[in-house]
Amino acid sequence: MTSRTLIWPVFTLVLGIAMGGSLFWGAYGPNVTNQTLGHSAQGKIESRPHPTKEENDEALVHYTLWLAILTGGLVIVSAGQGYFLLRADKTARITAEAAQAQTHNFSKLERPYLYLFNPKGLKLEENVEDPFYYVTYEVANYGKTPATIEAVFAGVSVGRLPGEIGSARRWDSLLRLPIMTPNEKRTNLSLNVPETVAIGEYADEDTPPMPAPELNDDDAFYVRILIKYHGPFTSDHETSVCWRWEGLSLVSFDDGRFTYMR
Repeated sequence: MTSRTLIWPVFTLVLGIAMGGSLFWGAYGPNVTNQTLGHSAQGKIESRPHPTKEENDEALVHYTLWLAILTGGLVIVSAGQGYFLLRADKTARITAEAAQAQTHNFSKLERPYLYLFNPKGLKLEENVEDPFYYVTYEVANYGKTPATIEAVFAGVSVGRLPGEIGSARRWDSLLRLPIMTPNEKRTNLSLNVPETVAIGEYADEDTPPMPAPELNDDDAFYVRILIKYHGPFTSDHETSVCWRWEGLSLVSFDDGRFTYMR
């Protein structure tokens, strides 16, 4: 902005001096003198006295006056041009910001939104050679456009905070059918509990025997799932959810480092 404000005064000054000098040179320069001498030679030679100091001073005053008038006019014109240029620049900036905001709003409205919810477990799979525990959950796309799933990361851990999550295998149901249309819901998705996590059994007079993690006083049982995806017009989306075992079920662990949507 500072360089722009200096351009017009410098331009005006240089142009004013140049035009004023041109006018003065055209009025009093050697061409005029030569033309005068030529006309005199065609007629008769007349003796012309040298101009006095007063005449030179008067000519200089006239030149300075016209130069000041010209320069002032150029300043006014340049100021008007600068004003309209600044207005045009401001209008262009406002238009660009409005277009950017409109694009951002369009992206927010027309993007897919994947939600992970309804965790259930722990459950025991007994009809296999090596029984294992697992949890189930659901995924739905509540956005206006289809979602293409790029990667799935998940993990079950025990500790003070959720542990590391690993990449899902290619045969994971979300990766085998990676496109989720608007309002599509997938249920009974499962995540196995590692053998390193100790699972016991809980029961009381009101609760039948059921699987439950065996925890120390400072530890908690966590289930975390992260899905990366993109839409037809947008990209770099993530939905991450973390559940923690409390009482006899999994509940949302409200920590922005592990539960968020981007």
